[in-house]
Amino acid sequence: MSQTPRSRVAALPSEAFGRRLLVDCPACEGRAVIHVGDPGGRSIDAAARRLVCEACGLTRDQAQTPMGVIADPFMGRPPRLRMETRHGTLVAWNEAHLDYLERYLAGGLREEAPAAEGGVRNASIVSRLPAWAKAAKNRDEVVKAIARVRRERL
Repeated sequence: MSQTPRSRVAALPSEAFGRRLLVDCPACEGRAVIHVGDPGGRSIDAAARRLVCEACGLTRDQAQTPMGVIADPFMGRPPRLRMETRHGTLVAWNEAHLDYLERYLAGGLREEAPAAEGGVRNASIVSRLPAWAKAAKNRDEVVKAIARVRRERL
């Protein structure tokens, strides 16, 4: 697999992609989308959610949780974009998150640019990736897993 010589991504917090999550439908196993409501200044994990299946039309709601309580962001469903490798599992929350991970992980020279002065570098998505996913020796395997998920699950 050919690699791009350089990949530069913005240092984004997990909330950047957390408003729309792809999961497997509990009724038909088709593609379902969890839409996350406005957290009202609290953690996005505490916001109300609505699951809508694109295949069968099933809907499920989860109310906003009380202050300080963090809910399962995927409403008990497995994330749809799971990349299995011999080193472990990598998860993307939606298509944009998958694109972001692929852009970063496929690069030969990987750079993460803080979004602003004093940005979120230590709490960014890239900083929270497992070491095996960022290891150059695993690059081809991880990029192939991303391509497989894109082909089979989108």
